[in-house]
Amino acid sequence: MKRIKKLAGILLAMVMVLGMTMTSFAQTKALDPADADGATITIKNPAKGEMYSLHKLFDATVNGDNIAYQGEVPPALGAFFEADDAGYVSPTGEIVEKDADGKITGTKMTDGLKAALEAWAKDADVVVSEVSNGDSDLVFTGLPYGYYVVTTTHVSTDENGVVTKAAITVTSTQPDADIYDKNVNTPTVLKEVEKESYSIGDTVKYTGTFDTTNYIDLNGESKQVVDYVIQDTLPEYLADAKVTKITIGATETDPGTVIKDEKDLAAYQFGEVTVGTGDTAVTYKKAILIPWATLAADGTYTNLYAQGAKIVVEYEAVLTSTTNINTADTNTISIRPVYVDEDSTEKKPWDETWEDTAVIKTYAAAIKKVDEEGNSLAGATFTIKGLTVEAGEPGVYTVVSYDPASETESAELSTDENGKLYIIGLADDVKLTVTEFKAPDGYNKLLESKELTPQLLTEAIFATAGEKHYDEDGNLVSESSESTTTVTVEKNLDDLDPAALEIVNQKGTLLPSTGGIGTTIFYVVGGILVVAAGILLVTKKRMSAR
Repeated sequence: MKRIKKLAGILLAMVMVLGMTMTSFAQTKALDPADADGATITIKNPAKGEMYSLHKLFDATVNGDNIAYQGEVPPALGAFFEADDAGYVSPTGEIVEKDADGKITGTKMTDGLKAALEAWAKDADVVVSEVSNGDSDLVFTGLPYGYYVVTTTHVSTDENGVVTKAAITVTSTQPDADIYDKNVNTPTVLKEVEKESYSIGDTVKYTGTFDTTNYIDLNGESKQVVDYVIQDTLPEYLADAKVTKITIGATETDPGTVIKDEKDLAAYQFGEVTVGTGDTAVTYKKAILIPWATLAADGTYTNLYAQGAKIVVEYEAVLTSTTNINTADTNTISIRPVYVDEDSTEKKPWDETWEDTAVIKTYAAAIKKVDEEGNSLAGATFTIKGLTVEAGEPGVYTVVSYDPASETESAELSTDENGKLYIIGLADDVKLTVTEFKAPDGYNKLLESKELTPQLLTEAIFATAGEKHYDEDGNLVSESSESTTTVTVEKNLDDLDPAALEIVNQKGTLLPSTGGIGTTIFYVVGGILVVAAGILLVTKKRMSAR
């Protein structure tokens, strides 16, 4: 029994010693020389490779749970803090919270105060700073009591997917303080298109915006990102894709490197990108390579840009006749990190991409030729200003290009045997000027022009979402991803008929004419009278002769 108690005591002692030494696994940075107060600030879940800096705004005295601040209030913060004659600092009504009886219950961090503190910190002295190794908490020790503003160089995305500035955190040492940095060590992607609808031949303009990370988690181990591969599916309906502008490394305070010159952009056009060498090399098509770190002589890499810096790719392509008239056109852009394998020192592509989609829609227009009773009429032809088309089956024409400013008439467009004419491949906002070139036989041509507007052939609903959640130690605890969902309701050309532009032709009217039966009677009667007069004259002469 004594042996068991002795063994239990030894085990308990070992556990206690282990518990006391757990903090030794944290990355620490001591103020030199250390202050007698011995306060600490612990950064939990720090972003690897990022600098954390402490700026002390006010001194403090601590007695148990009570803390009092002293110091000079900077003019830029005068709306939020005030100091009495003895130098004791208190909050102003701008940030004070009160109960129903007017009693002060606390203070609040307003957007205005946070912005003012961030501005102050840009020029404030740094008490101590350190670059995080990303593998453990970052602990600052030996600090004097005080009210601190902690700044970092990166931005983060919150749990709702909204990009937020994590560049500033405010805390008090009482005597110790913990700060949880909500950095998200995965990229995010946003793809946007200038308009929702285009005509065939139009230039479609896209923008891909990527929030980056300098380090990414691989099975619990942090890997440095040395390159990024950006890809777009660029389906067949998009021709002559061209990057027109690229911005690399933009942050809240840094515009980054903006590239617009055509010569410099040549290195960032969509093409083939190969990652790695030899048998392990992987080639990606329709891709762009973005270098993200430089290799030093000792084999280490140095990041070129701040954690969370943005990559913005602006590019365009021409919509071709292969557009899916009965299906919304969707293309996807993605970003893939590249890291270095420690064993082979070879670059390796990440086995996962982060992506987003953009959808454009193409519309169609219809004309229906009828008579006054609403019956279909075949055999009519029309022209439309600024339109160039390609003929398909009877009565169906595909747009090649459309110039709304042009006064040039198109080639003749003929209705089918049912008096219908369809034009496919139009943006939803165009207004076509239609002129009847030739009416069906026996009918009068329409003299005035008509306005034709396109109709939607496809309805599509789509959504993209994804979230990652981390615990206070920076461990991934849950992950949700809702893949892109598209629900499509398709229509065919006949479904356009109720919305078709109806052009009515009237039958030709019989015009007045000469040479009718009334004139003929006069000629006949006149002839009879002439003959009768001749007979009468001959008869009279014979009678006189006798």
